[in-house]
Amino acid sequence: MTQHLLEVKGLSKWYGQDKNRHQILKDLDFEIDRGSFVVIMGKSGSGKTTLLNILGLLDNFDSGSYVFDGQDVAKMGENQRCLFRNSNIGFIFQQFYLIESLTVAQNIELPLLYHGGYTSSQRIDRVKKSLQDVELEDKFSSYPNELSGGQQQRISIARALVNESNLILADEPTGALDWRTGLKIVEILAKLNREDKTIIMVTHDGDLKKYATHCVFLKDGVFTEEEGL
Repeated sequence: MTQHLLEVKGLSKWYGQDKNRHQILKDLDFEIDRGSFVVIMGKSGSGKTTLLNILGLLDNFDSGSYVFDGQDVAKMGENQRCLFRNSNIGFIFQQFYLIESLTVAQNIELPLLYHGGYTSSQRIDRVKKSLQDVELEDKFSSYPNELSGGQQQRISIARALVNESNLILADEPTGALDWRTGLKIVEILAKLNREDKTIIMVTHDGDLKKYATHCVFLKDGVFTEEEGL
């Protein structure tokens, strides 16, 4: 098994057409080892979220190569990408994207239903394990509108964990929370990292760098200052 979970070479991405065409990512080269906690920082418009979406197979790139756990992403068809993404990547966003009409358990269970292949009891067991990981076992039957913002974000983390993903991508996961609650969220991510989860987090908050094994700074689509990548 290779040490690198992600290997990226010459990655570039453009938006727009003709005179309005703009290069948002410019020939990026990097590798991310299994078990890393990588923080990506940079101003709005620097390309952070675009990069995260490409790494999460939510967006395509225009040139270069991207190998995820030995799999060449460019060679995947759309259906294969969807299956691979659902099996290997968990997503945490600034907005929680919980479905208000579903219970906490049903929200967390959704990736397992999309994946298929699990019995009802297996799904329930995984949901309970994910809730334990975020210390919210007692919210199994609650609804999102009964939870605080911090609790909702922890439920979104549980949802990202339920498929036992190799990689967790977090895009400004503390952005909608107060400082103290946001710190609790990052401490949960750090705990998961100590349990060998690979974490990539985009943030504007420089105070969160201390949780990272590596921190990179993106400016105008290129890394301007690097620590360990």
